[in-house]
Amino acid sequence: MATWTAELDRSSSVVYIVVTEDDGSPHDYQFDFDAGSGRWEFAERDLLERDFGEEWCDELETEIERLIQVARTPAT
Repeated sequence: MATWTAELDRSSSVVYIVVTEDDGSPHDYQFDFDAGSGRWEFAERDLLERDFGEEWCDELETEIERLIQVARTPAT
């Protein structure tokens, strides 16, 4: 099964995702989010869900939500 990593660029309000397929080939994605409202849209979700399944995408989406929440939390 493919794996993913997700990273946050807090200063630019961008989430970076790298999906690595079973054969080792990586696919990079990035999208902006609104740091004020937390709104975001990852247009490729439908494509990834078709390829890897709903549960796989739900786990990725949970991590995206967590990263965006981190970005919206004031730094101390």
